[in-house]
Amino acid sequence: MNTLPATRTDDAATLWRACAQLIAGAPRLRIGRRSAGGRLVYEARHERALTDVRPLSPAAVMVYGPDGCCATLCLDLDVGRGGTDAVARDVAHLERTLTAAGARWIADRSSSGGVHLYVPLLERLPYDQARSIVEALSADAPTLDPSPHRSLRSGCIRVPGAAHRDGGHQQLLTPLAAAYDTLRRRNAPEVVQALTALVGAHAGAWRTEETTTVASTAGDDTAGAHASRGALGHRLRTIAETGLYDTARYASASEARQAVIAGAVRAGWQLTDVATRLADGRWPGLASLYARYSPNQRHRALARDWRSASTWLTERANDPASNLVRRSHTSASETQRGPLPAAPDVDEHGFIRTWRTALRLTEHHRLPGRGNHLARFLLRALGEAAHKTGSRYVAFGTRALAVATGTEHSSVAAVLRRLSDEPDGWIDRIEPARGENADLYELRLPVDLQGRVPRWDRGRAHALRPAFRELGHVAAFVFETIEAGRAATVLDAARAAGVSRSAAHDAVEALHAHGLVDRTHDGLAARPDRLLIVAEQLGVLEVVAAQLRRHRLERARWRAFLERHDADAHDDVPADDDAERWWWPPDDDVGWTLTDTAAHQAA
Repeated sequence: MNTLPATRTDDAATLWRACAQLIAGAPRLRIGRRSAGGRLVYEARHERALTDVRPLSPAAVMVYGPDGCCATLCLDLDVGRGGTDAVARDVAHLERTLTAAGARWIADRSSSGGVHLYVPLLERLPYDQARSIVEALSADAPTLDPSPHRSLRSGCIRVPGAAHRDGGHQQLLTPLAAAYDTLRRRNAPEVVQALTALVGAHAGAWRTEETTTVASTAGDDTAGAHASRGALGHRLRTIAETGLYDTARYASASEARQAVIAGAVRAGWQLTDVATRLADGRWPGLASLYARYSPNQRHRALARDWRSASTWLTERANDPASNLVRRSHTSASETQRGPLPAAPDVDEHGFIRTWRTALRLTEHHRLPGRGNHLARFLLRALGEAAHKTGSRYVAFGTRALAVATGTEHSSVAAVLRRLSDEPDGWIDRIEPARGENADLYELRLPVDLQGRVPRWDRGRAHALRPAFRELGHVAAFVFETIEAGRAATVLDAARAAGVSRSAAHDAVEALHAHGLVDRTHDGLAARPDRLLIVAEQLGVLEVVAAQLRRHRLERARWRAFLERHDADAHDDVPADDDAERWWWPPDDDVGWTLTDTAAHQAA
């Protein structure tokens, strides 16, 4: 059937209600927002629950679910890849291929002329198989963009009825009744098998490029220890989170899967740690590797793999040729300078709490606007670091503070200079950096606030907690006010956080969508127990690990430079070669933040 000539004018809300949930791989969507460059982006911070109510802004449903599988093959033909005539040719080619496989599909068209073909599946299809089919189809259809099927975490697509950035909405080309029937009476597994056979010549081509990328970025598979449980190596986390693996190292998906399980056992994890991550969407890649089993059989398969890995590791434990000794870092956190200046004869923690509270009470008018968001979180990081070291004198390097605030060290250095140059500011640089020793800063109370002791804020100090690297600064400020009990409504949160009401509303929606805020009869309630779960679901912890690896290499180059040019300034500070291995946060510590990592980096 040729879908292109048809045009339909069905109501957008009706199209959305009829199609969205039957196409989506999970009951989630992302609202599109224009980036600084004017491009429409669909970010995790704007993720929401998928309902029958059509969003007024452009929205895209998620292609994959937490099980690492999709419910529909989504073929996105982009007019920007060759124009409307090229799209029409590729649609005709794809329709012939789908017809030959015995498939049923529906189609829609965007205001710009692009076309989507949707092939609904009776049985959910694992990431590896779905991507292989779509990548293979794109080899003979240049306008087909495989992007929606390339990422387990961010793959999404606008469905019939969804608003378009230039006005209008996705118009259904298939008659609505026929489309609904196709979405309800979905394609059997035999259709997927036939389609796989038809595209078999191109099915594995995409893996060659991915294998090169994965192999070049992967670290080792060893795991260190953080508290009672260590972190998986970068290579194993990549498999668990994305489903991508180096085919030169692992001959099959089952071998890659078993490597992740063995790594988890070796790192001191429990079976429940892995099972929970498979269930809640933190490890969709590993979940997709178990998709060959029925839902009732997957946990048994996982338990069987766990027993096999435990037995294998036990047998190798006494083998001197194996390198299965876990390393841990248990030394206390210190600053890079050793002894710090003696503080006045006062309660240091009391001064720091006074400083923190005074900052919170006055930052809205002393550090106003988005341009000061980083400054506010940098000061929070210094306050948290001061508590951890027990002194108002803080000597953490810019890279350690960059990890704690989710930014680059050059940005941290610029903001620190600006804050310390203020004549009556919050910090004072009392000793410049030299060699491996960082700048030494003292927390200071502005003169007009000295002698005024506010009621101390309750709870612990927090810099930018990992989840908010993705959800954003405004969401972090709003969450902070709700968690501290200073806001129970959106309006309260806007006032307490110093942001606009609309920004607070968007932040609360994002927090609620990720389970970080509950709406109760008594108002908004924070869920700090979910912060690390959400951070892992959003892939933030892997971003942090990559930043730590980069910093480790930069420090090594700096040490080498000091040894060549300034031996006197090179203190005997041990290299943090195992930094990525020990930093992984424990699940049961809701107060953990990346300043814990900064404190260790400074050691």
